[in-house]
Amino acid sequence: MTVTGAPAYPESSGYTTNRANSLTRTDLPLSDIPASIQVVPHEVLRDRAVTQPGQLLENVSGVQTEASYGGNHGMFFNIRGFTTHSSSRDGFQYNGNLVTRDVQNIERIEVMKGPSGTLYGGVGSLGGQVNTVSKRPLYYNYGAINLLWGNYQQWRPTFDINRVLGKGFSVRLNGAYENNGTFRDGGGFESYSLAPAISWQGEKTSVTLLAEYNRFDQDLFDFGLPNLPNFRHLSRTRYFGLRKGDYPDLPGDSGLNETYVGTAILHHQLSQTWGLRIATQYHRATQDSTQSFPDNYLYTGDNKLHFTHYMNGHEWSRGHAVQAELRGQVYTWNFEHNLLFGTEYRKIVNGFNNTDQTSFVLDLFDPGMRSAHHEPIIPGEGYNEGRGDDIGIYAQDLLTLTSAVKLLAGLRLDRFHNEAKSSDYTNSANQMALSWQVGAVWELNPTAALFTRVGRSHSPNITRSIDASVFNAEVGTQKEIGAKFNFFDRRLNATLAAYKLTRRHILTSDPNDPLRNILAGRQSSHGFELDVSGELTRRWKVIASYAYTHAEVKADGFFPVGDKLPDVPRHSGNLWTTYEPGGVLQGLGVGGGIYAASSRQATLPNSHKLGAYVRMDTTAYYDTGNWHAQFNVNNLFDTKYYYGGASGVYNYTLIPNPPRTFLLTLSYRL
Repeated sequence: MTVTGAPAYPESSGYTTNRANSLTRTDLPLSDIPASIQVVPHEVLRDRAVTQPGQLLENVSGVQTEASYGGNHGMFFNIRGFTTHSSSRDGFQYNGNLVTRDVQNIERIEVMKGPSGTLYGGVGSLGGQVNTVSKRPLYYNYGAINLLWGNYQQWRPTFDINRVLGKGFSVRLNGAYENNGTFRDGGGFESYSLAPAISWQGEKTSVTLLAEYNRFDQDLFDFGLPNLPNFRHLSRTRYFGLRKGDYPDLPGDSGLNETYVGTAILHHQLSQTWGLRIATQYHRATQDSTQSFPDNYLYTGDNKLHFTHYMNGHEWSRGHAVQAELRGQVYTWNFEHNLLFGTEYRKIVNGFNNTDQTSFVLDLFDPGMRSAHHEPIIPGEGYNEGRGDDIGIYAQDLLTLTSAVKLLAGLRLDRFHNEAKSSDYTNSANQMALSWQVGAVWELNPTAALFTRVGRSHSPNITRSIDASVFNAEVGTQKEIGAKFNFFDRRLNATLAAYKLTRRHILTSDPNDPLRNILAGRQSSHGFELDVSGELTRRWKVIASYAYTHAEVKADGFFPVGDKLPDVPRHSGNLWTTYEPGGVLQGLGVGGGIYAASSRQATLPNSHKLGAYVRMDTTAYYDTGNWHAQFNVNNLFDTKYYYGGASGVYNYTLIPNPPRTFLLTLSYRL
């Protein structure tokens, strides 16, 4: 192995990706790593005309999209039955609730299934790790301008410009603007994104600087539909909340999110086999909103539902992190060791101001019928804030026993300091946690390998309870076996995996109070998954997956044992493919996809189900070299289906999927 200082991550070839450097923090091929890892390259996002973060992982097995916070561009997913509380950007963790992401600056998405605490410490989901990789400067000149139109008054221009400046310097600038009316009555948003990047490549040293600013301005702070047993009878276009003017003395629902992220990465080649990486990232996000939230626990079964109206709220998330890693290769007794040593410091602060609030009653089936709001308005005073400090050290060794057998072992020790503050009092706690994993890969032949992995991770719950006390850390353990295959000279890859995952001390919403968090006891998930991606021929690309997932409550003082976890279908799968015939039809391409899921529970404790669905998308495009025209139809047969809210609100809201959508994209390469 030769360690180089190049900061640019190798771009995928079509739908085929054989490495996930940012996620795994190594330059090893995925076939050598005993874990189920999937990569969604930019080409898939382009062909599917993806514009929203919730669409990013629809082609990965065992992953379900969950509602972002009030419809903002945050990222929430359910992986192997468990909700992600945060994601990572370029290898750094952040709050998925407030820190938004625009897809224009995403080069690819990397997903590692199961606990990943040996690399990422105690932040994130124990169901899996989602890492979005930002676009880096390239070492050749490139430029593209795109304009997308869609029904529901969607208009989205974007640009991507890269220039080589000489003497090792390159710069890249990505930007996006979107004005989208959406299919929700009175809804819509306006968003801006700007992402500059600069890199310098020397003989042994490289430096990359990345920045991103996102602004997301919503006409309505939209939680979707109330999650009630009769939700199927509710209009999927109706907004359940307050618009401007509904009450002359109350502000209407709205939302404004601003996110700033800056990243610096240094690589230095110490020798032929050893390299140093030092990186840091800072993020700051604020959200100002007025929102109406359904109080489902007060619902009595008639046509009336009580809502609480929170006015002029202000929320914030800020954090910074520093990573230092040494990686290289040594030989002992003729055994090859690929080693990784690292340390990380991370600080995250999440908080909100208490808001003025009142309440009102809406008729679920008559938009014009609402009660007078409650008087007097309850004033909001003070604030609540959760702080988390983490210092971790970690080590990993991939040992090559023979040309066919490799062993992986990793350890990470973290010291967490969690603090829950309010305007009245402060509580804090210190915790130590040891995360570990061991695994093995056995290459049967050049096209097939078996793997197994066992690991345990911890995730501190920095969210405060209703009395500002600190929750115990969540603990997850997973056992996994699987097989990896490659075909057609590694142009097509497949991963088959079976697993059993158990979690304890799970932070979830109180079924009787949306403002209160509680710790559930023990939950487990087991199943098997298949992922396939790459090229069947040079002209025929495919990405597909299937998952069987059984996730349930195993022991609890709040929820019934045996209840199924919400928004987790037993069966789910997808297939997306494109074909370019060539010849006299050179430049033409057609494609389509099918996305399906079986029925699943809508709430915990279980009370009603979300129905099964099958959705079909299509695309057709023509490319002349400089010009590219593309037409997409999403939800071709106008299938009506829903997905649940993320952890903390899934007992209260459901998000209706958009109806049939038409998208036309014109692109010009400079």
